[in-house]
Amino acid sequence: MLSAKRLTAIESETLAYWKGEVQKPEIIGIAKGKEMGHKLADLVDEKTTALLTLNYLTKHQQDAHGHKRSRSMGDLWLKDNGIYHPVNVKTGIVGAEGQPNLVSLKKVLSAIMARQIDSYYLLMVKMQIAVHKIDPSVYLVDMLDWLDYVTFDSGPGQMMLKAVKFFHEFDPKNVKPLSITDKVRRLMALYEDGERRLKENRERDLEFYRQEFAAYMANKDFVVTPQTQKSLLLQ
Repeated sequence: MLSAKRLTAIESETLAYWKGEVQKPEIIGIAKGKEMGHKLADLVDEKTTALLTLNYLTKHQQDAHGHKRSRSMGDLWLKDNGIYHPVNVKTGIVGAEGQPNLVSLKKVLSAIMARQIDSYYLLMVKMQIAVHKIDPSVYLVDMLDWLDYVTFDSGPGQMMLKAVKFFHEFDPKNVKPLSITDKVRRLMALYEDGERRLKENRERDLEFYRQEFAAYMANKDFVVTPQTQKSLLLQ
């Protein structure tokens, strides 16, 4: 895991950087523009990743051909005490948090059991956007210590952050680091619950379409008409 000293340094440096950046016309212009959420998030992610790359020893995962992986576990891997730790940079706009994708649960679970990682860091840059001011805040946490605020969908296989609940209840003074065995147990429980719900949903869908199919075949009327197309709401 990253040392407490390293965590504090990264948080404070990132916050100081963004307090300066949000004064620049480029950032202000994006914040006032259309689709500002996606544009601002992309820019903040890119600049924050570059900041860490400049200030710390970092690496990126590569594929078999030596190219940077497009779907790495982390935006970068940051070195501390001889070990590289995955860091995922996320940007949020206050009032539009939603449930952002984090990472593949199976990738994290596999990496832990292969003794490749013991933590998974989220560096979250939040922007409070007002008429005449943008106020940034920064959080750097080991996501595996906050799995109460994570949900998992076995369909796409992604863990997602329950962002509204997390930021409403997060207290840095109340961090209770989990042991690696507790982390892996909770991840496995998330995975099993997600697979159970996926199986139930698929069985329910299958039964629904069996009934629809039986009714369709029994009706013996297979002609498309203006009446049958009404529910499409075409304009």
